[in-house]
Amino acid sequence: MAKATESFSTGDAVRITGVSFRNIDYWARTKFIVPSIAEAQGTGTDRRYSFSDLLALRVARELREAGVSTQSLRRVVDFLRTKKGLTQPLAECRLIVTGADVQVATSPEKIMSVLQTPGQTSFAFVFDLARTVGEMKQEIGISERKPPARASASQPVRKPATRRAG
Repeated sequence: MAKATESFSTGDAVRITGVSFRNIDYWARTKFIVPSIAEAQGTGTDRRYSFSDLLALRVARELREAGVSTQSLRRVVDFLRTKKGLTQPLAECRLIVTGADVQVATSPEKIMSVLQTPGQTSFAFVFDLARTVGEMKQEIGISERKPPARASASQPVRKPATRRAG
């Protein structure tokens, strides 16, 4: 795991995120995703990226691959920076692509449109399968250490039905 103070060069960012050098450079120059450790100070100086910056670059790449335009990504980032006060929205939010819209999960039960109807929230239910599997495995581990449960006296054991010869 990356240390909080660890920094990465642009070459590292290309290798780790899969974003081309050209895109990283363009995004930094246009202030879309800027390095938080050190910006280039002219020719021959290197930008230095944090782990959070790399995460934002990777998320941007994956959203682009999912069909979200760079212009739409800029609108998402601008909206979340101004309305939610986030400094690195692509690394701080759970984003959901739904057709032509990008939505942000504002809580486990609410999602908010960021592109088509910015700020409009709706209720959502996302089943957390990983959490449920973990809970079930934990319960199985606990039950394996306990003696088997017995049927209570209030629930009689059913006998199989028998046919009479007639």
